[in-house]
Amino acid sequence: MMAEREEYLRAEQESEQAFYNAVLNAQVEQNMGTTISKTGIGSMDWDADEAYMLAKIAMAEAEGEDTEGKALVILTVLNRVWSDNFPNTIKEVIEEENAFTSYTNGRYDRVEPNEDCYRALEMVQVQHWDESHGALYFERTTDEDTWHSTHLKELFKHGNHTFYTEK
Repeated sequence: MMAEREEYLRAEQESEQAFYNAVLNAQVEQNMGTTISKTGIGSMDWDADEAYMLAKIAMAEAEGEDTEGKALVILTVLNRVWSDNFPNTIKEVIEEENAFTSYTNGRYDRVEPNEDCYRALEMVQVQHWDESHGALYFERTTDEDTWHSTHLKELFKHGNHTFYTEK
């Protein structure tokens, strides 16, 4: 039974790695000019480490959400990178003090992205999916007043998250 479980986990890991490699190969092709962006979103030029960080923040912040919910977390990070009001790199945005609860409380360090996180990354990077409406913030949806709800402009709700931008 233990051997079967180990074989299953190994096969699952190989599948996730193959998917991740396909996403990275698509990025290389895009950077070589074989894929033309059909949207006005910012640069998709990031390396494997940054792709991993985006998938990891999606897992840490939206593990229970659907693929689009994970993609929206990724896009929120990217919207900040593309904004003049935030740091200019994925790493700096994710690691900015008090920017993401999962980074502050250590969850980010404890999780590993699953295949769905890489599918979300592919949606953003390869398919150029962007339904973020420029969101720069998100939080768990609640009926109570929060700093986000009283200081920011609510854009939309998706799954268990509410997305915001500056007023």
